[in-house]
Amino acid sequence: MAANQLEIRTKEIYTCAFTADGAHALTGAQGNPVRLWDVETGRCLRAFDHTGPVWAVAWSKDEQSFLSVDGAMRLWNADTETCTRQFDGPSARSVGWSPDGGQALSASRERVRLTDLASGQCLRVLEGHTDGVYCLAFDAERRRALSGSRDTTVRIWDLESGQCRGTLTGHTYHVHCVVWGTDQRRALSCSRDIRLWDVETGACLRVFEGHTDTIRTVQWSADQRHALSAAHDRTVRLWDVETGRCLRVLEGHATGLVNAAFSADERCAFSCDWRGGIRVWDLML
Repeated sequence: MAANQLEIRTKEIYTCAFTADGAHALTGAQGNPVRLWDVETGRCLRAFDHTGPVWAVAWSKDEQSFLSVDGAMRLWNADTETCTRQFDGPSARSVGWSPDGGQALSASRERVRLTDLASGQCLRVLEGHTDGVYCLAFDAERRRALSGSRDTTVRIWDLESGQCRGTLTGHTYHVHCVVWGTDQRRALSCSRDIRLWDVETGACLRVFEGHTDTIRTVQWSADQRHALSAAHDRTVRLWDVETGRCLRVLEGHATGLVNAAFSADERCAFSCDWRGGIRVWDLML
C-alpha cells in the first residue's frame, strides 16, 4: 500500500474522481474551488473556481475536460482552468457523462435533467423520485439511465421517451452510487449494503453485506467478476460478484471514504477519504 495526503485547505471533500491511470484526481469540496491533484506527491496542480459547494464531478472520456455541479452544471478545460460553458437550469447534487460525450445527466433535488452538451438544450426532465437524486449513470448506448436517490430507490429511465421503466426497491437508506454492468443487463448500487440487480426483470440477485456504515461508491471490474466499494467505515472492500463474498478488506484510512476506483489494468485500486487521504492498494488479482 502506498499512502499520501493531499494538501487540502477545506473542511471536507465531497467527491473525488481519479484518472484511469490514477496519476491525477479531481476533488469537489465544501470549500471553494475544485482542485486537480498529483496523486503521487499530493500537490495541487490547478484550481477551478466555483460559486458554492461541489458535490459531483465527471471526467470526459479523454480526460481533457470535466463536468461539475455547484448549483449549475459547468464544463471545464482541465488544462487551462477555463469554464467553457455554464448550462441553464439547476444542477446541484449529481452528474453523469454519456459514453459518446454528447450528453449529460444532472440532478437537483428529485428532478433529473438530460442535456445536449453541444447546444446546451435540456432534452428531458425525468420526474418520479420523491427525494434528492444522488447518482446517475448512462447505459452504453445512451438509451437508458439509472438514478439513485435519498428515497432509497433506483429508477430505470427510457431516455428517448423520458419515462420511468422500472423502480428497484430494497435499499433502506440513501442510494449513493449506481453503475451498469458491461453486459447492460445487470447493475450494482450501494447504500448501507450493495445490491446486484437484473435490470430487465427488476429482481435483486444478490446482497453484499459487510460494511458497517454508509457506502459511497461501488465499481465493477472489467470482466464483471469483482466489485470494489468504499464506505464511511474507513474501509475499501473487494467482492466476488457471483458469490457476494468479501475477498479483501483494505484498511488504513483515518476518516470516511468518498471514492475508490480500479486502475486501468485492475492490479491496483485508488481511494480517497473526506480529509484528502489517498491510498494506492495492490489488489493482486
